[in-house]
Amino acid sequence: MSPLPLLLPLGQPPSSHSTLVLTSPLKNFIDIRVLLPTSPILDPPRLEWAFAGTSHSTPASAEEDKPAHTVWEHWVDSKVTNAEEVKDEGDMFLQDNGEVLESGIMVNPETGEEEKYEECWVDLDLQGEKVGWALKMEDGEKGSRGIAIRIGRWIEGIIRQGEKVGVARWRYKDDEGGTGWIREVAIGRFDFPERMFGKDSVEVGKCFEGMKGEVWKVMESFTWN
Repeated sequence: MSPLPLLLPLGQPPSSHSTLVLTSPLKNFIDIRVLLPTSPILDPPRLEWAFAGTSHSTPASAEEDKPAHTVWEHWVDSKVTNAEEVKDEGDMFLQDNGEVLESGIMVNPETGEEEKYEECWVDLDLQGEKVGWALKMEDGEKGSRGIAIRIGRWIEGIIRQGEKVGVARWRYKDDEGGTGWIREVAIGRFDFPERMFGKDSVEVGKCFEGMKGEVWKVMESFTWN
C-alpha cells in the first residue's frame, strides 16, 4: 500500500475508462473520470465526471461493528454549478486481496436524487519524486474555481467558470525515451501556471499566476519517505 492514496476503480473495462483519484495528507482530493475514445484520431476523450474538494473519514470500530466511513464534500464539480451542495459518502470494506469496496449513497447529478452505489478501488504504488502539493484558485468576479493536486509523478486539475469546464491530467515520464511531464488528459481549457512543472519552491501560502491571470494559492506542500 502506498503512503498516500492514488485510487483506481475496478470493474470498469480498461479500454473504455480512465479514472484516477488523488488525495493529499490534509484530505484535499480530486477525482477525474474519463471515457476513452474508441478511435483516438476520430473520437477525442470525453469527460464522464470530475470533481474536487475535501474529505473526512472515521475509522472502523470493531466494538460497535461499524466499517470505516468517508464523506467527500465537493467544492468544484463538472456536472453542477452548486458544487458545495454536493457530497457523497460511503462505507469502506478492505477485501482479502487488498482491494477496497466502497458502498454508499450519493446524489445523482443527472436526476438530483440520492442513489446507492458500489465501487471497488485499488491503491497504486507511488513512483517518481516524493513530493506533492495542493493548489486552489477562486475568482469571484469571473465566477471561476479550480483545484490542482500533485502526488509524486501525477498531477490532476479541474477548473470551472460558469458552464465551461476544463480538466487535465499529467504524468511524469522518466525512461529511455526521455524525461518530462506528459499531458495524458486534456478536456476543455485548462490554463495552469507553467512554473508548477519546474523547480520553483512550492510553499504553503505562496501564489502562482496562471496563463490568463488566475491566481493559484498553495494550500498544502508535502514530502514523504
